Amino acid sequence: MEQFDKREKELWTRVSNGEGEEKASALMELGHDAFHKGNHLEALAMGETALQVYESMGVLASTVAVGYVYQSIGWSLRALERFEEAAQAAHRAAQLYKENGSPDLFHALNEEGDYWYAAKNWKKSLEIYLQALTEVNPDRSNKNLAYTHGNCGFAYARLKNWQGSATHFIAAREYFAEIKNPVQVAFCDEEISLAYFNLGNGLEALFYAQKALDFAESAQAIYRLIYANGRMGLAKKLLGEYESALEHFETSLGYLRSEREPHWPALIQIQHHIADLYELQGLAQEAIEIRRRLVVLEETIGENSDDE
Repeated sequence: MEQFDKREKELWTRVSNGEGEEKASALMELGHDAFHKGNHLEALAMGETALQVYESMGVLASTVAVGYVYQSIGWSLRALERFEEAAQAAHRAAQLYKENGSPDLFHALNEEGDYWYAAKNWKKSLEIYLQALTEVNPDRSNKNLAYTHGNCGFAYARLKNWQGSATHFIAAREYFAEIKNPVQVAFCDEEISLAYFNLGNGLEALFYAQKALDFAESAQAIYRLIYANGRMGLAKKLLGEYESALEHFETSLGYLRSEREPHWPALIQIQHHIADLYELQGLAQEAIEIRRRLVVLEETIGENSDDE
């Protein structure tokens, strides 16, 4: 603690007595310390003050350093859930990185896309993710491209463009397979299956759901078992295989209920699918009873969920 206090005092001395880049650098270090302690408002204030110092330097200020300040401001704003402002800060960082050819451009664009996504501006989020994919940048590793394609898939899904979602999750799947990440491959299979379900293509939905379920059962990964069985249920429902669909939904529900803190929107949705299947099989009273019991959850959680 003493050593930390000494370092902090030295940084404040640099802020008080220093000028230009030395002062801005000390402010940024103090801001990073505050951020990691969870003091996000303080970190934001330090970043904004550092930005003012760099702006006062005019052309003498390093554009890379200024870009990093904007990026750091974005992190603080994101932590404060001021998502649109965070996106704007990340956008400015990306502009500066593009101007000077910084390898941080790809990451900054993805952060901007993430912030627009968190702000529920799906269209803008998708636009930025797609821009990241077009940039020739040293940071475009297979791993980073996999996640960016996945982000595109999510944004397309939010916009109900299921073909776009399927296309990008398939691309993400290929990259994850190349880097030998079976968990993410299975996750992509789940999302591809969901996209094909929403496109009304039961056979493709079933094909990818089966792949996801094969992994989940091999790995005995609980969350993958929850969602893979759910995807199998959707595919079977679409194909008219109601008994099999019901089995998969009930299996998914069983795993979900075993969790200490179930994902409530998913639990609600699965039971609505089960009620649908009862109705399709002529069991109207059973369906009514399921929906009656769900009312208490829906009043708290909400009937409509972003998840399938």
